[in-house]
Amino acid sequence: MIRLLLVSILFPLTILAQTKFLPTRDDLFRKEKEEIQAPELKSFAEATKWADIVAIAQVANIEYEQQRKINVKGYGFLDIHVGYKGTTKGEKIAVLAQGFDDNVCYYPDRENEGQRFLVFLKKAPNEHENVYYGFKPYCQLQILLSDLGHYILRTPLDNHVFEIDENLIEDQTFKDPHAKIDATLWTSTKREKFAEEYKCSIIESEDEFNKYFHLRYTQGVPIYNIRKLLNLEYKPRITSDQI
Repeated sequence: MIRLLLVSILFPLTILAQTKFLPTRDDLFRKEKEEIQAPELKSFAEATKWADIVAIAQVANIEYEQQRKINVKGYGFLDIHVGYKGTTKGEKIAVLAQGFDDNVCYYPDRENEGQRFLVFLKKAPNEHENVYYGFKPYCQLQILLSDLGHYILRTPLDNHVFEIDENLIEDQTFKDPHAKIDATLWTSTKREKFAEEYKCSIIESEDEFNKYFHLRYTQGVPIYNIRKLLNLEYKPRITSDQI
C-alpha cells in the first residue's frame, strides 16, 4: 500500500520534471526585441539594404491593444500597392508593434481610405511569413496622391530623416484626403510652427458659429525619383513612369 502511494506521488513529479514549458509568442518577440536595436539609416539606399521588404503600402486596418488610450501592442494590416523589394503588388502583410517608445511602428487608424506610406520593414521573428516589424519614421514615410493621380513622397520628411536634393522637390497640388490636417483646435503658434516646418499652407474658413483652420501640404518628390535613390539590386518589373 505504501509502495503504491509512493509511486502515485513520484510519477506526476517525474512527468512534471520532464515537461518543458514553451515560451509564448510575446515572450519570444520580447526576447528578440531586446536584441533588436533601431537602425540609424542615413539614406534611402541604406534603408533598402537593411529592409526585407520595401514597398508603397496602404493601411487596411489596425488592431492594437490599449492602456489608457495608449497603444501597447498589436498589428497594422497593409495592402501592398507597389513592391520594390521582397514583395509584390496585391500582397497583404501585417506589421507587428509592441511597446511605448516613440519609434514603435503604430499606424494611424483608417479614416475613409487608409493612408499610404513608403515602408521599409524587417521580417518579424517567430511570426507567420507575412508578418513584419519596423521603426518610425522608416516604416511610414507618407505618400500622397497628386492632382494627376501620381504617387508623391511628401516632404519635408518626418524628423527630416533623409536629406533630399532640393532639385528633386516640387510644388504639388494634392488630391488626397490626407494632405489636409484639421488644426482648428491648435494654438496659432503651433499652427504657424508646423506650417513653416512642413511647408504647409494655412486655410481659414468659417460659418455662423465657428472659425476653422486646416493645414495643407504643398511639396513632395515624385516617387519615380525616389525609386532611383533606393539603389535596388534588381529592377522591379514596372512599366509606368509614375512609380
